[in-house]
Amino acid sequence: MNDPAKADHYFALGDRCLDDGDAAQAMKYFYRSAFFGRVAAMHSIAHCYLYGIGAAQDYDEAFHWFGQAVEGGCPQGMYHLGLCHEEGYGTPKNGEQALAWYLQSAGRGDEDAEYRVGRCHEEGIGAPVNLERAREWYAKAAARGQPEARERLEALRGGS
Repeated sequence: MNDPAKADHYFALGDRCLDDGDAAQAMKYFYRSAFFGRVAAMHSIAHCYLYGIGAAQDYDEAFHWFGQAVEGGCPQGMYHLGLCHEEGYGTPKNGEQALAWYLQSAGRGDEDAEYRVGRCHEEGIGAPVNLERAREWYAKAAARGQPEARERLEALRGGS
């Protein structure tokens, strides 16, 4: 069911509950918001399952809800699906799939995904090691303020 006003209302209540330290109640509101079509709520549900916030940690549920968020076009969901594939959270480890999801998210401007693409190229995750490409991706992410990318870029520059 798609009702943006209700979705926004329940999402705001969920955020408020998180701020107040009631993650279990936040999850209830996020579920209501997701029912009414809020993609960010789907991502929040997945994030809570991934890290055990307001619910038992459940990688399968996290993977499922990140997939729901991605169907709604959520770049952070794409990033997190990449992380799930890289780490084996709710799905078998698969470097190629991880890199593919990171690239999709990076293509939508997610600086954490840009950093991860750099890491994939630096470490040979889903692609052969290519330090020049790693530097390029780290530079993109660093320009957006991603701190780990800045650190890796400096380390690679110092190592050349």
